Order: sequence, then structure tokens, then C-alpha cells
Amino acid sequence: MPPGGMPPGQFGPPPPRPPRMGLFSSPSGVRAALLNLSGLGIGYAYLKRWLFFGVALAVTVGLLVGAALHGAADHLLVWVPVLVVWFAATAVHGLFAGRARDERTVASGAQPARRGVPVWAAAGVAVAVLAAFVAVWQVGEWRLRVADAVHARGECGEAVGLYGQVEAGFQLSMNPSLTERARDGVEACELLTRAQDQVASEHYDQALDTYSTYFDHSASQWEDTDGEVAGTYLSYARTVADTAAESYTGVVTDEIREGFQRAYEIYSTIPEDYSGTEAADQVPEALVSLYDLGTGDYAEERWCAAFDQIEVFADLDWSAAPEVVDRIDAEAPDAALKCGWAEVEDGSADTAQEMVDFLGADYPGHEAEDVEDLVRHVGAAHLEEEMDSLTAIGESDFDPVPIGGGGGDKTVLEITNDSQYEMRFLYVGEDGVHDEVTTPACDDCGEYSSPPTGNSCFERGGEVMRLELEPGEYRVLLTRGGSLSVPLHGTVDFSAGDTYDLCYYVTTQQ
Repeated sequence: MPPGGMPPGQFGPPPPRPPRMGLFSSPSGVRAALLNLSGLGIGYAYLKRWLFFGVALAVTVGLLVGAALHGAADHLLVWVPVLVVWFAATAVHGLFAGRARDERTVASGAQPARRGVPVWAAAGVAVAVLAAFVAVWQVGEWRLRVADAVHARGECGEAVGLYGQVEAGFQLSMNPSLTERARDGVEACELLTRAQDQVASEHYDQALDTYSTYFDHSASQWEDTDGEVAGTYLSYARTVADTAAESYTGVVTDEIREGFQRAYEIYSTIPEDYSGTEAADQVPEALVSLYDLGTGDYAEERWCAAFDQIEVFADLDWSAAPEVVDRIDAEAPDAALKCGWAEVEDGSADTAQEMVDFLGADYPGHEAEDVEDLVRHVGAAHLEEEMDSLTAIGESDFDPVPIGGGGGDKTVLEITNDSQYEMRFLYVGEDGVHDEVTTPACDDCGEYSSPPTGNSCFERGGEVMRLELEPGEYRVLLTRGGSLSVPLHGTVDFSAGDTYDLCYYVTTQQ
């Protein structure tokens, strides 16, 4: 047996096992864990575990790229836990790896280094990583402000691109508000672009609705400093007025009335809501043009149609265009008077009466003598309509013969009512002279079985109607009141000085 040796076939005592250290009592483990909390694997570099360092760095970079590409800011509940778990995993693994290193150091008879530099380095790296995220966030905020500034100038084509860069390029800011505001900016810009395109296509009503939606949007930045919206209102009003004018075929319908009044309302809002703009300055002239467009029949001397057109504008407030007030005050009564005469000539007493009533109520001093003549002719027209109605059931000729001349300048007409009915005598002469004279019934008179002879008709005590008429041609009608009967009707040329002595009676056989 060799000196100091052991007998063959026997083993010596096992070598001493390295002492086991607690996780947090290992200086290298704590340092590696703290350094690995950055997610960059710096703890592995401290331990000189280069393979782990490379893997940790690659995984972290891959996670960050994935987070950037797949919306980390929009999916915080996904990416924050993933990154936190990964950073925690590398820290825990670094803690174990560092402890193993310290155990080997102790086993070799040395003591683990206790310098504080790695701890400070870990703190610095953590601050640097946090600063990197904050920097990404702040750069994103700056780019968002740049996009908003371009948006505010109305250059939405460029602004949308900038907003898209913020949304796609700054997901690592981990700030949902940043990306959401970028999306809102895109949405607002799309509304503004749509409104401007609608203006270019002359869809002004749609454009104004879109503008309204845009200005109500929380991300709207553009301000209408050059009066673009006011100009759109001006163009819209013209379009509405042109549409109403194109629909006019000689009759003012409710649709046409509403169209012109709608155009007026649009014009009127511009000075109130967009004062100081070029469009607001154009409103007075535009209102005059609107009135001209809506009352074109006045210039064409179609008086009744012109009166209806003027009536569309008569009750509106024209303080923004006082010229229109003066024109309405001149043209409305003129059109009414001329319409009245035109309707009398056409035999339409009702419309002529409406014109007379309008002039009497709203313009009592307008062309007083002419209006008085019109009133007389309207009355004559009404009376002729009554004659037409009474003769619709039939008529007998009224052709009286004068009994002599009285030598005067008038025609004297005397008619005795020898009937138990009221006697109605209607006449219409030249220049609208007209009247209806009613003579009371004769209570002691009755119907004749045959026409009376001699003076018997005059001797029964009937009431006598006596008229003095200017010479001329008259349309006359003699009938009884209270019941239908065939009237006496005709046209008589009364001469100066002639006297007529007639008797009206009723026979049992009409």
C-alpha cells in the first residue's frame, strides 16, 4: 500500500459540496436581476453569459417590433402584460444565474464582489428605458401638433399623411390617447375634404351639412377665416332660387313660393353668422337679384302673374336691401291695378275684386281716380255675371219702345210693377255704369191669365220705378225676385230725351 494511500478497492470521503446561498443573498444574482429588468439582457452581459445576453436582446427587440407593428398603444392589455412578464422572467432568470455564479466563486474559496456600480448601472438603464418610452411619446405629440397645424391651414391631404405616421409610428409610446387623437384628426380631415369636394360638385346643401358635422367634431382644427362656408351659403341660395325659377310655368305654386323664401332665408343668415366676409358684402346685391328673378313677369307686363310673384316677397324683412322695399311699394299696387283692369276685360270679376280689395286695404291712396273707375267696372262685371246666371234658364227679348221725347239730355225710364213679386231691374251701360233697382211688390196685384190690354196694367196701383239714364247702349234685364222666372233681357240703345213708360206683369202661363 503506498504511503499515505488507501487500500485498493476503497473510496475516500466525497469532496465538499459548494455552500447553497439564498436568492437575495447573492450579490451577483441581485445585480443581474436588476440589470435584466431593462429587458435588454444587460444582467447576462454582467455575468458574461453572452449567449443568454444575445437571446434576451433579440427577444426584447422582437417584442418591441411586434408591439410597434401590431398596435401596442391600442392593445395595452395585451402588450403591457407580455413585456412585463418577459422583463420579469429575465430578471428572475438573472437572479438564479447570478446566484450560481456566486456559489461557484465561494466554492473556489473566493468571495463575491459587492461593488455597487452594477446597481447604479441598473438604475441608469431603467431610467434610460423609461426615458426612451417618454421620448417616443413626446416625439409623437410633436408630430401630432405638426399634423394639427397643417390641418388648421386646410391642407388635409398632407395632414392625413402626418396623422397616419403618428398612428402607425408611435405605438411604442404606449399612449392610447395619442393614437386616438391621430385617428380623430384623420376623421375630421376626411369630413373637411368631403365638404370641399361637395362644394366643387355644386352639392351645396350636402356640403353645408358636412361642414356643420365637421365643426362639431372634437378634432376639427380648420377655421373659416376666408369665408369659404359663407361663400357656400351664397352659392346654395342662388341654386335654390334658380331651381324655383326654373320650376315656374306661369303659376306661383307652394313649391315655388317655398323655394324663393328659402333662398331669402339663406341669404339673410349670411350677414348675421358671417359678418365681415366677402359673401356678406354681396348679400344686398344678391337679394335684389333674387327679387328680380322671382318677379320677372312684372317686366313682361303679365300683371296678374306679376302680382302673385311680388306677393311672395311682400311680407319679408328687406332691411338688408331697402331698394326692394321701395320697389315692392311701387310695383305691387301698380301690378294689382293693371291686373284688375286685365281681369275686367277678360270678364273675371272675382280676381278683379281681389285686386280692388287689396288696393283699398294696403294702398288706399294709389291712383285714386283710376281705382274708382276700376271699382265701377268690377261692379259692372259682377252684375253681368248675375245677368248671365239669370238668363241661363232662358230669356225673353226686352225691346222697349219710347213713348216720346221729353226734350232733355237724359233718358227717362218708368216701369210700373203690376205683380205680387219684387221687381228687379239690372242694367250695365258704357264706362261701367251699372245698378240694380228693386221695386216692391204690389199687394193688390195678381197674375194675369193673358196679357193686359189698355191701361189696366197701370191702374192697379203698382209701385213705379223711375230712372234717368245717360244716353247710350245698355244691357238690361227685368225679372221678378224671390223665385226662378224667365227674365226679359236685351241690349237697348237709349237716346237723349226719350221716355219709356212700361208695365211689368206676370201671367199664369210663362
